[in-house]
Amino acid sequence: SARAVQCYLLLGSRLFQQSMRNALAPLLVFMSAEFHIDTTEKGTLLSAIAAGYFFTQVPGGALADKFGAKNVVTAALTLSALCCLAIPAACDNFGVSGLWVVMALMGAVQGPLFPTSTVFLSRWMPKKVPGGTDEKAWGTSMLDIGISVGSLVVIPVANSLAGALGWRGAYYMIGVFSLVFVVLWQILGAEAPSTCHFISEVELRFLQEHVPQPSMKGNGKDSASSNAESAGWLGIPFRLALHPGLWAIFFAHIAFNFGAYYMTNWNPTYYEEVLRVPAAEAKYHLMMPHIFNLACKCLNPTLVTMVEYRGYSLLSSRRLFTTIGFLAAAAFILPVHLLRNQSPWVSTFLFSLANAAFGLAPSGFKANYLDVTERYVGVVSGYGNTLGTVASWVGPQLVALILQKFGSWDAVLLMVAMVNVVAALNYLLRATVTPVERNVAEKVEMTESLSKTC
Repeated sequence: SARAVQCYLLLGSRLFQQSMRNALAPLLVFMSAEFHIDTTEKGTLLSAIAAGYFFTQVPGGALADKFGAKNVVTAALTLSALCCLAIPAACDNFGVSGLWVVMALMGAVQGPLFPTSTVFLSRWMPKKVPGGTDEKAWGTSMLDIGISVGSLVVIPVANSLAGALGWRGAYYMIGVFSLVFVVLWQILGAEAPSTCHFISEVELRFLQEHVPQPSMKGNGKDSASSNAESAGWLGIPFRLALHPGLWAIFFAHIAFNFGAYYMTNWNPTYYEEVLRVPAAEAKYHLMMPHIFNLACKCLNPTLVTMVEYRGYSLLSSRRLFTTIGFLAAAAFILPVHLLRNQSPWVSTFLFSLANAAFGLAPSGFKANYLDVTERYVGVVSGYGNTLGTVASWVGPQLVALILQKFGSWDAVLLMVAMVNVVAALNYLLRATVTPVERNVAEKVEMTESLSKTC
């Protein structure tokens, strides 16, 4: 189907985004030998992407809401690839400071991709129909599979390219292949079903009937806007922005980024410094968590179908996948350092199980972004990923600080586990699948009705 093609293209966009973003972690081992980068500088460099990412997600989501997602994705991927091509020159001329600046710029241009991808999915993924499957969960799974494949592929590819061509050559190759994908995206990607040149008439009618059509904000024509205040400078009415259902997703996203990116950013250092695994061998260990994560994401549609078959509601399904994912990840991460004297494969197995648990997120809180609002998908996704980016930025520096001051990996792993537990409990208590604008409008109408009665 045309919507499947669009989801696979979106998968590709996240694959190349993640490859460009995560290439630094494995290549930093090679770069450190040349530039003598210490632990504190590694933490600062690994958080540079998040520093840039922080500022552009909400504006990017608002642009996608207003002008469409396709061109925003094109611009973001193109500029990100150009940053990859600029990294060698920045390092040669300005050293570690130049590398940080270019990585921060890459983060800034990649910032719109998550909210824009969510807007893109919202225009292609239909609501769940009786007897049908949860296509929103499938769509977000495809998006996250791209992230996993990118994270998985970039480790051996970057290591192998760096071994053959040097780390500079590795960045050149990653940048060039990313630009090739941009061309494919521009040719086959479609903003909406009505603009797709290869969609069938049957599928087009089905999507027109079952995909909520975005309304213009502030035009006063939809039921929710008649009771909702102006979106204002936040891009969303203040009353909606404070809704507990949104913050359940936001806190889950913060915890997810904190835990998942801990493994992406710090595992190469952990294998080198704690487990004493050479870089040539470590790449196989570093791949395994991403393989497990990818396998879990591929199983998500089947797991969602099994849950639906057992009679779970949509809200119960979202809660189930989110809470099990966080709690299982916490349980597997905690004992890793205690078992450091065992074979490195023991640590790899536990990291892999934890990352598999994180792979349940697309059917949990990430799919919830498509449920929780109809009119502010880009803005809400932008705020959620911005808050998650705070964790991505603070996390590496906090880990570096703990290691610098206390030298305790146990403290680091305990911190990650506790964040997961708190996020799971909050989501279990606060999550909703009712669009918040509708929920708030119903409460306003009820209050007004009670006032008239009194």
